[in-house]
Amino acid sequence: MIHIVNGDVVGNKIQQIDGDIIVWREMYDFGPLSLTWSKEEQINRRAHFFEEKLGIPSKVFIDNCQRQNSLLNDIPKSEEIILWFEHDRFDQTMLMYLLTELSSKGFRNLSMISINQYPGIDPFHGLGQLSSEQLIELLEIKKEITNEQIHEAVTGWKAYNSNDRDDIEKWILTENHFLPFLLQVFKDHRGYFPSHKTGLNEVESLALSFIKEGECLFYNLFNSIAKNRLNDGLSNLHFAAILNELMKGSHPLLFSDIPLPNYLLPASNAKLELTSHGLDVLNGEQNRIHLVGIDWWVGGVHLRHGSIK
Repeated sequence: MIHIVNGDVVGNKIQQIDGDIIVWREMYDFGPLSLTWSKEEQINRRAHFFEEKLGIPSKVFIDNCQRQNSLLNDIPKSEEIILWFEHDRFDQTMLMYLLTELSSKGFRNLSMISINQYPGIDPFHGLGQLSSEQLIELLEIKKEITNEQIHEAVTGWKAYNSNDRDDIEKWILTENHFLPFLLQVFKDHRGYFPSHKTGLNEVESLALSFIKEGECLFYNLFNSIAKNRLNDGLSNLHFAAILNELMKGSHPLLFSDIPLPNYLLPASNAKLELTSHGLDVLNGEQNRIHLVGIDWWVGGVHLRHGSIK
């Protein structure tokens, strides 16, 4: 029996469980993606992106991805694989990727533990909030992954990787939905595309609004965003990278007194300040793309200045 989990917190808490544990460490909720690239090219492109945006050394990222892929390749086809992933965008994009990979390799004995709530825990952010005992007890509710669910994950992964955002809408409207949380993730995913009026996505707009209201320290702001975006599973480093994009150029929307958190300095609690340009964008009087530009990925869509109409 093989358990594949998201993150070391859950992996460490279920060490006493029967079977081997693979901790999957990737961030498919952002960064460059395309099914037209080879695996090697995609890993290299993502390594470059995360080194630039998060300060993760390329070698660390590449070594991790290669090690993960080797672990998948070494699993006997007869093994039962249990996937532990909660409801949010971070986890569900990972689940799509893994179901696509495992099904393409011929694995059929697949089960899933996937929840969006737990008695007595409110708000519920994820499996990492549970104790070792609570996690292991979840084995009682594991469910076999059906062929219909695998098909939904595979078609979802294809749409998510598409460079045409219309494929997201087509998937939402035409696919049969059997996985418990994936449809909502795709609906929420649309909020990561920029508004035509302001050039901000929903997270950026919410962040600027909170700063305007006086939420100035990074981790206070991050916690407020996380409470308002429970279905995102947004990490602190992803959020910091989003804000950094708004501080570029000669007309930044934000200032910070010290660098925002990154791979080497994850605890940095910078103080943020909204500029007059940021206020203008928030009020719909200016467009973020005209002031600071854009060079970002939402699934397989590369957002660039001049490519957004």
